[in-house]
Amino acid sequence: MAMKFDRISITYNLIFETPFHCGTGLRSALIDRTVVRDHEQYLYVPGSTIKGVVREHCERLERMYSERDNTDDPIGSPHDARAALTALGKPVTMISRIFGSHYNPGSLFFEDARLSEDDKELFLGSNGDDRYKSLQTDLYTQVRLHRPTRTSVAGALYTSEFGVRDTTLEGKISGWLRCTPIEEINPQGPTYSLLLLLAGLHMLDRIGGNKSTGKGKCRCDVKTVRIGEQSYSKEQWQPWFEHLDALAKSPAQNEEEWEE
Repeated sequence: MAMKFDRISITYNLIFETPFHCGTGLRSALIDRTVVRDHEQYLYVPGSTIKGVVREHCERLERMYSERDNTDDPIGSPHDARAALTALGKPVTMISRIFGSHYNPGSLFFEDARLSEDDKELFLGSNGDDRYKSLQTDLYTQVRLHRPTRTSVAGALYTSEFGVRDTTLEGKISGWLRCTPIEEINPQGPTYSLLLLLAGLHMLDRIGGNKSTGKGKCRCDVKTVRIGEQSYSKEQWQPWFEHLDALAKSPAQNEEEWEE
């Protein structure tokens, strides 16, 4: 079947069930680890962070459903130019179609996940001032551990900011995606790469730092999926997951499309 080049738009809510930390790497006053904020001092999760976490889940699914020998043909790291050389002369994978590679830039844009306008108003005072914006975060003081002995290090206390639990952020993925449609669903419907992307979003369960201590637990609630001019409600696109086994039959490549 011929490949399609679709304009894609996906909107979703990112709902945090535990405190979360998307750090700046900087300190401020008595806070050693601060979280990212926009120019209005509202919390957000960078699109690059979401893209990286979703890519990791998609790579796991691709390995699970792929019929090739993954040990002999690993997925090249997007951040390692030497590892990316493994893609030269090989077919374009579903992963590189979605997220891009050193040789095939991706055409999908992952926007930052931000508070809705209604939620922003919850942190404003009656006069529209910023007095309640500090309620977006809690402070946690921890002690650094000496790993070999599992004991605390003297004088190594540090304080971190965490976004509060039950925070809901709105995100969007949009752009172009080229791949083969899945005949089992609808020739005019989703492609193999789009199904993989939606499954990766569905698997998203943690974002940010301190995941090993239970922080950053979340879920991704996809609201709308749009392919070209056709919109699909949740009731319409969720049954697509019943065809995940189709990923094992995904065409490895288009005869004319290779990493160059």
